[in-house]
Amino acid sequence: MTGREPARDRWNRRFAAGGFEPFPDDPAKWLADHDALLCPLSPGRALDVACGNGRNALHLAGLGFEVDALDVSDFAIERLRAAAASRGLAIDARLADLERESPWQAASYDVVVDVDFLQRDLFPALQRALRPGGVLVFETFAQVHLDELGRRMNPAYVLATNELLYAFPSLVVSHYHEGVVHRGGAARGVAGLVARQPA
Repeated sequence: MTGREPARDRWNRRFAAGGFEPFPDDPAKWLADHDALLCPLSPGRALDVACGNGRNALHLAGLGFEVDALDVSDFAIERLRAAAASRGLAIDARLADLERESPWQAASYDVVVDVDFLQRDLFPALQRALRPGGVLVFETFAQVHLDELGRRMNPAYVLATNELLYAFPSLVVSHYHEGVVHRGGAARGVAGLVARQPA
């Protein structure tokens, strides 16, 4: 076999190796830390981009949002659909290869969440996805992960210093952080942004 492993196969293999038993209940801390900002927008619609194990989609649905959860892994999507059904939560979990498409319309969502997924050419589409007054919650690996923690990652998937702060120029920044944090018992170097679409 030659060439790069297809994204769907790669993520199916990773998710099949663990992460769904038991199904994760705790959302990303950066998302949960801003519940007070999101709750006034509920009931509304939310988008979880590259939802992975679905923990953030489940959290948003628990806050009262109708959630569209997208991921390239059919393994992850099938398990999220089952978890949502068993909990009676309004989640439309769908397969999407975000390297090829951004399958949403402009001004469709009150909340957009992107955690641990970096695809820079999607930034304009994420910005447009928000309704007036809608909120973007974004957090992923940053240069500090390499510089301060000495970790190795493909630089294409790592934010440059202050890159996220200026990545969504039409949004109004509410909260921003960049540095080493502890997530799931491990140190990670991340940048996080919470920003609002002007009303």
